[in-house]
Amino acid sequence: MTQPREHAVVIGGSLMGLLSARILVDHFSRVTLIERDRFAETLESRPGLGQARHLHVLWSRGLEIAEQLFPGLEDELRAADVPEVRVPADMLWLTSAGWRRRFASTRLLTFSRDLLDWTVRARLAKIQNLRVLAGHEVTGLLADAGAVTGVEVRERGTTGSGEPLTADLVVDATGRSSKTPAWLERLGYPAVRQTLIDPLLGYASRTYAIPSGFDPGWKALYLQADPPHGTRTGALFPQEGGRWIVSLFGVGEDYPPNDGDGFLEFAKSLRSPVLYEAIRDAEPLTSIVSYRRTANLRRHYERMPAWPRRFLVAGDALCAFNPLYGQGMTVAAKSALTLDACLRADGDLDRLARRFHRKVIKNATGPWLVATGEDLRYDTTRGAAAGVRTRILNRYVDRVQSLANVDPRVCDRFIDVLALTAPPQSLFLPEVLWRAATARPRPPTGPDDLVP
Repeated sequence: MTQPREHAVVIGGSLMGLLSARILVDHFSRVTLIERDRFAETLESRPGLGQARHLHVLWSRGLEIAEQLFPGLEDELRAADVPEVRVPADMLWLTSAGWRRRFASTRLLTFSRDLLDWTVRARLAKIQNLRVLAGHEVTGLLADAGAVTGVEVRERGTTGSGEPLTADLVVDATGRSSKTPAWLERLGYPAVRQTLIDPLLGYASRTYAIPSGFDPGWKALYLQADPPHGTRTGALFPQEGGRWIVSLFGVGEDYPPNDGDGFLEFAKSLRSPVLYEAIRDAEPLTSIVSYRRTANLRRHYERMPAWPRRFLVAGDALCAFNPLYGQGMTVAAKSALTLDACLRADGDLDRLARRFHRKVIKNATGPWLVATGEDLRYDTTRGAAAGVRTRILNRYVDRVQSLANVDPRVCDRFIDVLALTAPPQSLFLPEVLWRAATARPRPPTGPDDLVP
């Protein structure tokens, strides 16, 4: 049954919110995007995106989807001096199983999160049937006869319940801080079941000017921890403007310091000195910023016995991952395509939420297994413990990881899983299983021994 699609509301200007708005303008006469922050006219960070000043990764699948939704986006980013990094050909990558040879497997555009959001918002600003209501916040849902009919919205900084804004569909894309659980309880729905797996990870980041004439033969560094005993990870990637973003990570409350000397000492303590040696004499361009909201959090809306019609939850508001693994933005892009497919497949908005939540959680299942499987290697992780099945899977993944360090075909399969172009189950295909069981390769001995 086809129903009127006059007005849709998206709550939250996250990347999930921006991509949702882009999808909805193709299906509704009007779309309103509501964001608590006031968007600046120039490229700069905003308070509501506290993670923006840290390292972000949009894997190849996410970049393909972004280009599909905004044709020419990659050209715009490249024109803004965004570098390309071939993974792992342009990297020194120290995995938990040792150094990875520098095969050409996939690529990344390594931009700042602020630049990506600003570029996408500029594209959205040209769409006639989209209104952006910045500096406003949603205080609750409007509902009638088991369906959400809109939201209450007020200017941020004011008091009161807000003014009603009616809509045929409402999407919550407000991220980890989503108020949907409270809004649903206010409407009489039961509390949502949640799964929280917290590795107690924190990270600190700083940008540096790339030293003039610096050319060691690599563009990026990724020095992973060696769990369960090694807790520290470091990453260095180029960004637009001739700079590096350096992020240091520590699990189990082994948090990197936010003072200059402590930051360098933490970098020096990583499993290889190469990152420390790169930045010790480099010019810092920013202060050090920290972030610790890193738990894996899944809200099981798809399992709720009752759900208000015409109301969707997407992105980190539904399922958030430990940011260390760089999966969130690509999952958001895949979820936007799922929203589009659901709207195209059936005109019944009353049945949309159930179909969307069941399908979109499949986008998160693989990344969830990757993130939580790695985090459960640590005894300090809260919320769950590694069972027999997880320990067996981790031992197999260790074997595949070791083989991926030296075998280009297995490396391709492994990176396909990280890049979300293939599910984790693809690591159990016969070719990988056979090679993992029979191969006895010679591992690289150090960063000077990584060329295939």
